[in-house]
Amino acid sequence: MMAECPIEQLPEFDSMRQEPLFSRSGYYRYLLDINVLLHREAAVVTREALEDWRLAHPSGSTVRVLDLACGGLPLTIAEVMDGLPGLCFDYTGVDINPDQVDLAREFTFPVNVVASRILAGNAWDPEALGLPGGFDLVYSGMNLHHGTPEEIHFLGLQLRRLLARPGLFISHDVYRPDGTLYRRRPDTNPGEPSESWRLVLPERLREAGVPPAGLPEDLAPHEPEWRLDYLRRMLETLLARGGDPGGAESTVTHMRERDYPISQQELLATFSGLGFRVSGGRYDAPGEPMAPYVAFCAARLVEPDAA
Repeated sequence: MMAECPIEQLPEFDSMRQEPLFSRSGYYRYLLDINVLLHREAAVVTREALEDWRLAHPSGSTVRVLDLACGGLPLTIAEVMDGLPGLCFDYTGVDINPDQVDLAREFTFPVNVVASRILAGNAWDPEALGLPGGFDLVYSGMNLHHGTPEEIHFLGLQLRRLLARPGLFISHDVYRPDGTLYRRRPDTNPGEPSESWRLVLPERLREAGVPPAGLPEDLAPHEPEWRLDYLRRMLETLLARGGDPGGAESTVTHMRERDYPISQQELLATFSGLGFRVSGGRYDAPGEPMAPYVAFCAARLVEPDAA
């Protein structure tokens, strides 16, 4: 039985639910409008992946969708569903930010979405919401780059239980360039050590038996060149497209403080190790400055005897 986890009962994750960029008056809507992070391309790729999956596994039943960290404007996944008018969808979104939860509950979904619900809770620990499982598609857009390898492994373990057989996981996200050293996210805000930046409680990781990632890490005190380029590209793109300077600066500050992506290769290896069939690629987006850092990954969960 699904049950909301009241946001006020999640004090460990206050920094997640109070992040200004994602507030009702935050700048994230502008990022969507100008497509700086290739959400439109993500909708095309996700729709094609879902079409391929559906052709291989026709059932005629309603497609159950789980959208992790759905935000207040789940435009990408809504475009996916709207682009498949021959299918019916049952949609569940999860987000921890109260403004985003309220906005998403006001969102108008396509007519082929026959049921929708927005749950307040931690998208990194969806089982804590009592979700019943059996989802055909789990979508995660621009969320995994905030997590550690261990937190992503933990989420993958949960997806094995939440996905139907067969089931499909799609990630549209920022990934560190392959071949560069991983920079680990601090557990607490360096500027305010009382503020936790964890996305999953350590005891939950221990209970799940998540092993240390063991990735070679960049321990240099200065920012690596790829990260400086990533931040510079975002700031220059926002300003070049007419963005408000204050909003552009606040976006890049958020990225500098919170973005610690693993590589696409590492994500695919994690899900492959958990028994998924994996694939991934880059978007066909010539001229888009952020394209070198944005990619998609697909992980398919199949019956054990079909693996």
